[in-house]
Amino acid sequence: MQGFEARVGQAGPGAPEQTVDPVRWPIRESASGWQADLALHFHQRSGRTLVKKRQRGPLTIQRPFYPEGDEVCHVYLLHPPAGIVGGDDLRMSFDVKPACHALITTPGATRWNFSRGLEAQAQQVARVAEAATFEWLPQETLLFDGAHARLATRIELEGNARFCGWEILGLGRPSLQEPFEDGEIDFRFELFRDGEPQLLERQRGGMGGLPGLRDHAACATFVTTHADEAVLAASREVLSDLPDALCASTLIGDVLVARGLAATCEPLSMTFSKLWQRLRPLTMNRPASEPRIWHT
Repeated sequence: MQGFEARVGQAGPGAPEQTVDPVRWPIRESASGWQADLALHFHQRSGRTLVKKRQRGPLTIQRPFYPEGDEVCHVYLLHPPAGIVGGDDLRMSFDVKPACHALITTPGATRWNFSRGLEAQAQQVARVAEAATFEWLPQETLLFDGAHARLATRIELEGNARFCGWEILGLGRPSLQEPFEDGEIDFRFELFRDGEPQLLERQRGGMGGLPGLRDHAACATFVTTHADEAVLAASREVLSDLPDALCASTLIGDVLVARGLAATCEPLSMTFSKLWQRLRPLTMNRPASEPRIWHT
C-alpha cells in the first residue's frame, strides 16, 4: 500500500512549507479512452450570471437553472454515461468572473470502473475572481475494485472570493460485499487565495484502498471559506451525535474543514447536505436552495 499525505496551509508569514505540488499531470495522447475537455465561463449581464461552454468529448452540462433568481447559476455536470474507465483523461476548467455566483453539481454518482490496469484521471480547476462565489457540490465519487484513479480538484480564489465545496469518496461496493482490494487511488484537493495555499491535501492508496479510514469504505471532506468561530460552532452542532458516521470539523484561518468516515456514502452525503444548508447563510449571506436534481 502506498502512503497518505496531507498538508494544511495558512497563508502569511511563518506558514509551514508545503509539500504537495500543484496539479501538473501531463496530457496523454492515448487512444484507449475518452480524451475530454470542458471549459465553463461564468459572466454577468444585467445582474444575471450566464455561462458559456466549450467542450471536446463526452463531458458536457445540462442547460443552467436559476431556482434562486438571476444571480445564482446552477449547472449540472454530465460525465461519460458508462462511467470512467482506464485510459480516460477528463479535464474541466471553471472561470467565475467578478460578482458571479456559480453552483456546480452532478445528477448522480460518478463511477470509476475496473480499468484493466490502465490509469484514468479527472482534473477540475476553478478560478474565482474578486467578489465572485463558487460552490462545488458533486454527488459521490464511487471507486470500484480494480480502478486506477487520479482525481484532482484545484480552487484558485482572488481577493475576497468565496468558496464552498465537498468531495465524497466511496470505495468498492459494500452492499454487494465487494471491497476495494485491487487498484490505485491518487486524490488531491488544493485551495489557494491570491496564489497562497490555504489547504493542500493528497491521499494515495493501493491494494486495500486508502490508509487512515479505520476500515470504513467511504470518506468525505467539506470546505468553506469566510468561516469564524460561530461557523465552527454551528458545524459541530450539525456533526454531533451521528449514528452512522464519524465526523469532525476544524477552523484554519477563515477556512472551515469538516471530515467524515462511514460504511457507505449515503450518511456522509446526507450529513454534508445538512451542513451546507446550515452554513451557507453564515458564510455566503444566502439561504440554502438545494439543486432540484438531488431529489430526483
